[in-house]
Amino acid sequence: MTRSGMFAMLLLSMLAAAPLTSYGQDKDDAGSRYAPTPPVLYPGGVRNLRDVTFAELSGFRPLTLDLYLPPRVGAPKPVVVFVHGGAWLHRSARDGGTFRDFPSALASVAARGYVVASVNYRFSGEVHFPGPVQDVGMAIRWLRVHAADYDIDPTRFVAWGSSAGGQIAALIGTGCGAPAVEPPASSDAHGPPPSACVQGVIDWYGLIDLESSAADLGKADVPGSHKQVDAYLGCDVTKCPPGLARSASALAYIDAKDPPFLIQHGTADDTVSPKQAQRLYDALRGAGVPAELVFYPGVSHGFAKVPSGGPDDAVNQKALDKVFEFLERYFPPGR
Repeated sequence: MTRSGMFAMLLLSMLAAAPLTSYGQDKDDAGSRYAPTPPVLYPGGVRNLRDVTFAELSGFRPLTLDLYLPPRVGAPKPVVVFVHGGAWLHRSARDGGTFRDFPSALASVAARGYVVASVNYRFSGEVHFPGPVQDVGMAIRWLRVHAADYDIDPTRFVAWGSSAGGQIAALIGTGCGAPAVEPPASSDAHGPPPSACVQGVIDWYGLIDLESSAADLGKADVPGSHKQVDAYLGCDVTKCPPGLARSASALAYIDAKDPPFLIQHGTADDTVSPKQAQRLYDALRGAGVPAELVFYPGVSHGFAKVPSGGPDDAVNQKALDKVFEFLERYFPPGR
């Protein structure tokens, strides 16, 4: 057998022996079993590594994230974990409401001294709750395992989500350590897994209480309705096993130990009612948790214009500026 043939056989045997379920494998820009695409460069020295595999679950597609890395100077960086929306049914780590170029928006966060990870998770056609929440938790664990590789401060993580991603981010924030949402341990883990908790949350128009009435959710024929919730939970929400919908609701876990929240919502949102944002804010403040609620008048779900549904660039920029302000207040880079 030729030397190249022997190398090929060795490589195939290594791939066959690799674990099917993992959050601890080294997946960096140097290449991996599911190699990310070449880095995309952004202003401020930001490198965007796309399609980095963070978990391989038997029977499912590899789970990936996009990393936005600032230059490796100064102290280890706080991490912002973005969770996209799409009614738990579709979209990807590069979608963010009505932003015309959301990857550039995420890169602008990284340029301020943050590591940004935008996560892909399984959809309700693949797995029901708590699967998508656990997927994001596995991504957080993977980032902590690889803290040294990416210049990460493992003690400063922020979960930021929009729409369905807002539901997931808020639940991770308030449900820290709750058995109902804790990710399973990796098959290749050595010792206790790292924490899947976060130290801050940014919620953009997320669904907070899955037990809400239809009027408090939004219109019946669009994401945020009971139809989409049913698909996410895997049952008719009115007939689900007792406690299931509540266990998927950030509202159920709120206490004084929760991290600070920034909540942003459009007043004309008829997909996820602004009442959801108000209820989250009131419950957090009632528990003594630092929280800020910002309503944007006259815009609908995704900060979209009414009635066209197109991007409202001014509101998108205001919302992003509030994100910068929140991060600078609670997670200043270079600490």
